[in-house]
Amino acid sequence: MLNELRELAVSLEKAKMDVEDLHQNFKPCPKGSLTHWVYIDDQGNISGLAPVPATQVPTVRKWEKANGVSFPAFNVPPLLEAHSDDLKVKIKSVRKAAEKGNSTDFEEFSTLVNACNSLWNDGILKKITDCVSKPVADIAEHLGETLGKYRAIGELCNRARLIKAATFRQQLITSLIQSIHSTPAPDLIDTLFFYSGKAPKNFQVILELSDRDCFEFPANHQEIQKWMNIQFVSSTTIDDMTDLDAFGCNASGKGKKYPPVRLPVLGNVILRAMNPESPCQNRYGMIDHHSFPTGEAARKTMKSALEWLGKEERKGKTWCDLSRRLERPMLLFAYPSKMPDNLPDLAGMIGETEDEDAETQQEKFSAIAEKVTLALRGRTNETVDAEVRVFVLAKIDKARTKVLASNRYSAEHVIRSAQLWQEGNRNVPKIKVRSFGKNKGDKPVWTELLIPFPAEAIWCLNTVWTRQGTHAEGAHGFSINDALCLLLGAGFELQQVAVRALGSALRNSSSLFLAIGQANAQGLVLNVDRKYAKQLKLLPSLFGLLLYKLGHNKGGIMTTPAFLIGKLLNLADSLHLEYCKGARKGSVPQQLVGNALMATALETPEKALSMLSQRVLPYQAWARTLTGGDEVRLAKFFLKHIGEVTAQLKDIPLPQRSIDTDKAQMLLGYLARVESENN
Repeated sequence: MLNELRELAVSLEKAKMDVEDLHQNFKPCPKGSLTHWVYIDDQGNISGLAPVPATQVPTVRKWEKANGVSFPAFNVPPLLEAHSDDLKVKIKSVRKAAEKGNSTDFEEFSTLVNACNSLWNDGILKKITDCVSKPVADIAEHLGETLGKYRAIGELCNRARLIKAATFRQQLITSLIQSIHSTPAPDLIDTLFFYSGKAPKNFQVILELSDRDCFEFPANHQEIQKWMNIQFVSSTTIDDMTDLDAFGCNASGKGKKYPPVRLPVLGNVILRAMNPESPCQNRYGMIDHHSFPTGEAARKTMKSALEWLGKEERKGKTWCDLSRRLERPMLLFAYPSKMPDNLPDLAGMIGETEDEDAETQQEKFSAIAEKVTLALRGRTNETVDAEVRVFVLAKIDKARTKVLASNRYSAEHVIRSAQLWQEGNRNVPKIKVRSFGKNKGDKPVWTELLIPFPAEAIWCLNTVWTRQGTHAEGAHGFSINDALCLLLGAGFELQQVAVRALGSALRNSSSLFLAIGQANAQGLVLNVDRKYAKQLKLLPSLFGLLLYKLGHNKGGIMTTPAFLIGKLLNLADSLHLEYCKGARKGSVPQQLVGNALMATALETPEKALSMLSQRVLPYQAWARTLTGGDEVRLAKFFLKHIGEVTAQLKDIPLPQRSIDTDKAQMLLGYLARVESENN
């Protein structure tokens, strides 16, 4: 990863991108936990508190040299503990009332507070004392005198020195009680009380001036924090050395630990770790910084480069979150070696975007691919000589992060691969899936297939459909490297992945195809878990893509015996359904005739056709005797097409046993709609 980040740093420097060099001890507040502003007056007392919106939390930075000892933000546990089941029940009742916006009687609530024990022991009180003294002293030493528009942070440091931990605790309890009565909220109850059987969950406080409006900027304003970071970085000097590191930069600081980078989803990531306590790291006789000497100057640029890549505003452009589809904390990074004026949505195209709106999803990959092409080529449509660099980071445990993939491709190859991806996913006959409308109460509608993003393709491959295609479970087998290969790979490696993927997809999802076909024939919506419902519109496209990668295009697929057999069984289902409506007064069996024979056809096509020729006779005889009416015309229509497909199959040799490509083509044929069909 170091080489990739070094190259990125050079690319950013050449493009004159504004990359902020963040001091390693000046860290963003972690989002995810309850966070409150705690307002401090000029006597060091709490004057009130207010919730911090979740989106605002990561924009606030804190100074933290030692883990847990930070300023102006720090974590603390709930203040009071319910020591009996009776108290826990009462607190839960108060919380339920707060969820509805109802407050509890003040005296009753005060009695409840007094009955609880303090959860803040001497250790917690010492931590509070440390947080308002040690980091404050460090900040003051780095910043010196704060004047003008930066005066607020100096004033907050002065007021923090007046805080006494025991008083802070009591004032925090009082402020929480007042807030709960004025604006009942379950988050405030969770901040004040610990009442579950699990370990206490910390909440976060950020200290701020109570009279912040009297200053040009509040103490935690981004302008002040930007200035603070400049002061922190400039006060950290790098010794002059004549030695050069592995990148040809100043080798000063090569023996220090690499700085951590805080990334979305992954949290803190160490750029490189070679622990001398791990015997395997000694295999080449060098350990720690000796194995790859890198000076502090180079480390800073790499750290800044990775932070630049992982900025929230560049989500979808330089990074995307794969955790939802790959079921582990994972980020994909992608960027061009030559930075264009407008960054393309490279990461979103290679990985996945998160917008689930069906209307925008319909042509989303195509739209993103078009924007990427325009950004990389420009409006002149000239050949691009830039590279696209891609790497994937994933958490393998709480402390360690691993590089799962690292590749580079020419920009032209990426553009061409995106075009082929679209062609491959459209390598299917006309298929629609019956789905519920967008809003509750809408009537079911026929919906088009979707083009999956690469991460979605792996999600589909790692899903097993059981219980006749109505139940889905996650599985393992395909990785992000396989997704990159399907999109950007070529040659023998691509062939291997496509063959393996097609075999797995057939084993895992054939039952789903049969269930979709049966539901479509009856005009019903297949009822599946909402989490996996999108796969009904993704899997047929994925089958088309895998066949395309293996050299089978749509024109050839639709003339194969396997496809025609699937289409014939689909038509048999439709004719059987019309027979049930007319001859059986609407009584439809659990399985239509074509659906019942599909499992046999997927293995031995000849046997299935022989069985169909006998079972379809009553339905054919019934249809031939009908006269007049729309239902009659529909039955005649299916009867006619059965005859046409049978005529096509008569002169084509049938495979004795189906191979995977035959099975995939047969399933697509089974879902294919007859062009003149009205429903």
